Amino acid sequence: MYHITLRRTLLAITAIVAVTLLLELAAPQVAKLTKTLQKCRLPCPSFKIESPQTTFTVGTPYRFVIKNEGKAAHDWAVMPRGATDEGQALIQVDEDELPPGATVTQEFTFTQTGDFEFACHVTGHYEAGMLLPITVQ
Repeated sequence: MYHITLRRTLLAITAIVAVTLLLELAAPQVAKLTKTLQKCRLPCPSFKIESPQTTFTVGTPYRFVIKNEGKAAHDWAVMPRGATDEGQALIQVDEDELPPGATVTQEFTFTQTGDFEFACHVTGHYEAGMLLPITVQ
């Protein structure tokens, strides 16, 4: 009877050690998964794009939450800085998706470094200053 109890105790201890080791090995991978998707809120009051974050990292996935807080429809794009040809957009939300009061969520991972901007290219909006310079490192 003593040998059976000792044997069960040793098996339990071995199982605990094995699970502990597995958790320690998995922890960095779990941490990587939980911190990879970065949320970035982008309120857009009338003819402005705001963001608490203007520096982004290549390879990090971001979830952009764009909220049109203005009274006019807007579009939203990540563009090379100063570009006005929407064909150069890295990612884009069309005007019909961002009427007043709407919120759109887009996930995007930057693949290149450089100087870019969040911009609205609805006629007259970009010229009115609806852009925000950003940097990707």
